Amino acid sequence: MPELPEVEVVRASLARDLIGKKIKTVMVTNGRVVRRHKTAKEFRAAAEGHSIKSAQRLGKNLIFGLDNGTHLVIHLGMSGQLLRAKGPKDPKPKHTHVVFTFTQGGELRYVDPRTFGELYVSTPPPEGTEVEISKFARLSIGGDGLTLRHQIPELAHLGIDPFEDQIGWDRFAAVLRSRTTTLKVVLTDQDIIAGLGNIYADETLFAAALRYDRPAESLSTIEIRRLHRAITEILTDAIKHGGSTLADEQFVDPDGKPGTYQQFHQVYGREGLPCYQCRLPISRVTVRGRSTFFCEKCQS
Repeated sequence: MPELPEVEVVRASLARDLIGKKIKTVMVTNGRVVRRHKTAKEFRAAAEGHSIKSAQRLGKNLIFGLDNGTHLVIHLGMSGQLLRAKGPKDPKPKHTHVVFTFTQGGELRYVDPRTFGELYVSTPPPEGTEVEISKFARLSIGGDGLTLRHQIPELAHLGIDPFEDQIGWDRFAAVLRSRTTTLKVVLTDQDIIAGLGNIYADETLFAAALRYDRPAESLSTIEIRRLHRAITEILTDAIKHGGSTLADEQFVDPDGKPGTYQQFHQVYGREGLPCYQCRLPISRVTVRGRSTFFCEKCQS
C-alpha cells in the first residue's frame, strides 16, 4: 500500500488545485525521504520557486511537471500520505517530513511513519541521450508512459502501466508467455507490470478465476484475455471507490478521506470468511513473505 488506484486517487485530487501554483518554500525535516539528493538543501533548491504545470502518474509514482522542465517525483512507499493544509496554524500530523508552501497560499504535507517513500526532482537527460526503456513497456503502442520514461530516467525501468501504456491482450500474452514464474510474482513485479501490489493482484486473479501459483507461461489464450480484462476492470473500479483503506487506516486522500473499495474486496483480507460466489472459506498462503488470498474452488 498504496497501489495504483490509491496513487491515482491522490493524483486526481491534487491536480484539481496544484496545477498553476508556485512552490514558495520547501521544509524538509527528515533527509531520508529525499535521499536521492546529496542534501535536503539541494532538494529544496530544485523545487522552490517553480510552478507546477502538470500532475501525472506512472506505476506507483506521482509526477509533477515543473516550469523549468524538471519533474517532482513522489513515491508514497508503504505508509506515505500527501495531505492538504490551509496554513502553518493547522496542526501537523506526527511523521510530517516535508512541507510545501505555495505563493497562492496553502500547504502540502508529506507524512510517512515508516519512511520507505521518497521525493526527488528529476532532470531530463540531455537531448540525444539514449534512455534504456523497459523491454515490456516498449510493447506499448500509445499513451503517455513512454514519454514519461524518456523524461524521467529514474522510472525508465518500470514495466507496463495498465493505464499510461496502451497494450492489447496479444502483446500482453507475449509478456506472460516469456515468464516461467507464477502469476502472483509476475503481477507484483514492478519491472513487468507497474502499479499492482498485493491487494489488486489477488483481486485481479480472483476476477480472472486464476490461481496465484499458475506459471505465467501456462495460460491459454482465453485465460490471458480474461486476465488482461480483469486488471483494467478491477483497477478502474477501485479508483471509482477512492481506493482501499485497510484496518490500519494508513491510506487517505489529500483531504484525509479514506477509500471504500475494501468493502468490495472478494478475497483480500478475507481469510476464513465465505467466498461470495461458492461459500467455501477464503484461503491464505505466504508468497515471498507476503500474504496471498484466494478461493480454492473458484480459482482451481
